[in-house]
Amino acid sequence: MFVLSFGWSNAMMAQQAAVIVNMAGLEGIEINQQNVFNYDLVNNTGKQLDVTIKGSIRYRNSSLNAFYVFTTSLIEGNNRFSKDKVNNAVWTFSDNGFRELFFDYNKMPQGTYEYCISIGLNKNNPEYQIGDPIQECVYQIVNDIFLINLVEPENNAKIYEYNPMLSWVVNYPFASQLTYRLRVAEARDGQNNENAINRNNPIYQDNQVFATSLTYPVTARPLVKYQPYVWTVDAYYKGILLGGAEAWRFTIIEDSLLREVSVDLAYYEFEEHIGDTRLNIAGEMKLKYRADGNTDTLFFKIVNDKGDEIKFNENVRPLSNGYNWLVLQFHEKLSLKHNNKYTLLIENVKGQSFKVPFTYLNPLFIK
Repeated sequence: MFVLSFGWSNAMMAQQAAVIVNMAGLEGIEINQQNVFNYDLVNNTGKQLDVTIKGSIRYRNSSLNAFYVFTTSLIEGNNRFSKDKVNNAVWTFSDNGFRELFFDYNKMPQGTYEYCISIGLNKNNPEYQIGDPIQECVYQIVNDIFLINLVEPENNAKIYEYNPMLSWVVNYPFASQLTYRLRVAEARDGQNNENAINRNNPIYQDNQVFATSLTYPVTARPLVKYQPYVWTVDAYYKGILLGGAEAWRFTIIEDSLLREVSVDLAYYEFEEHIGDTRLNIAGEMKLKYRADGNTDTLFFKIVNDKGDEIKFNENVRPLSNGYNWLVLQFHEKLSLKHNNKYTLLIENVKGQSFKVPFTYLNPLFIK
């Protein structure tokens, strides 16, 4: 579970207030029915006070909320509260599912919530004035990414099925009460799994999955080979989001393509050719070049079979006098597609140009 928390208070009010609220014991943890009353109230009046304590839990960008109220007496000095010392709190929840999560399963929904405590003086001791109700709040983020674990296809799996079985396991003790939302999206060049699943529109989404597995439907948008896909699952209790799994990636390949292929592994002396030889390149290209003098430099550019340039950051290589053995790394650095044709264009400082046609092979797709 990942929880962020921070508290705030009005320093001027704290100095002048007859009652101070201290919620330090709730910072950095997710509240539940066991710890929700773990705070201190400091009575600085020198006398006992009869007060009304109100608590509120409000979720940002959501209608979820909960409130409680109880009355108590504050002795002079520090008053430490806990679940055992509060037995007359009256709770109100915006949603019955939220109430069940809190009291039956000791669980808070996913999201950012504000938990505030306010103290008001009861009218039966009007001789003391504490002004407007004193309030203190903490803000927390709950994001349960470890309570749902994806199982198959494994992350970065290469599969042959066009309608794969997607499965996961759930670590909630009340898993049988949950429903799931399954999402599948394309992963574009340069995107990691989280960016792809959160930014790209799903090509398939099912919001009412009742089991912990689902076969990609034949009626959904067909999956295509060599296109990376990401997928994830979110868990809901009576429509309330509890948490989600991390996003995983898979790619469909054809079994017949996962075979031994001829790959050019030697250093290629491109000067001796005029683009008459097409290389099979698996992840990297090895080049051999003889430089005359120490001022020579090679400039590279890659184009596809339509002539469109492919972005290549490592496109300049200074040379030393004599033979130079160069290795150009393509795998996971360029957006080259498996089994597609490209041309490497080379130019030296003298203006001489060369070209090396090649077929790119993703090293993950070959034996």
